Amino acid sequence: MPIENSRLDWFNLLQHAVSCTTLLGTMESLKTLPFERRSTHRYKVKLPVELILENGTVLPVESIDISHRGLQFRCDSWVADEIEPRGLQNHPLDQIRLKVVTDFPGMDKYNSKLYARCRVIVARRLSQNEYILGIEFIDFENGSDRLLERFMKQCEQKYKKSSHPVH
Repeated sequence: MPIENSRLDWFNLLQHAVSCTTLLGTMESLKTLPFERRSTHRYKVKLPVELILENGTVLPVESIDISHRGLQFRCDSWVADEIEPRGLQNHPLDQIRLKVVTDFPGMDKYNSKLYARCRVIVARRLSQNEYILGIEFIDFENGSDRLLERFMKQCEQKYKKSSHPVH
């Protein structure tokens, strides 16, 4: 019997080792799966954007994309240094507040500007002189949250039309 039990123990140990290896392999493959944090779709839209810093400085940039929650833009190192003189890489981003003003094309000419207070949520340095910044909308002025909603619906309709062309 003792030999039988030792074989059984050895078999159980081997089976456990295989299970652990399989589990570790599965966990390792999960690391390579993309993790999507966004809860809303982003639309590639180039819009002229004015960033208004807390000290009143106005910086012109162009958006890369926009969503219900925020937008991304590309800027040079001069603009990045104006936003955060101590360096974007050396400062907690969520402390950086600014205001965004942009004009949405195709909207009512008397009500086409988005006014939003924002915070910087991501800053990626692409090169020595180029950054991509992502900002999140915190609060809106002059009812421009409804304007953003209308603009996003317009973007969604254009996206659906381009995705499903009529033959």
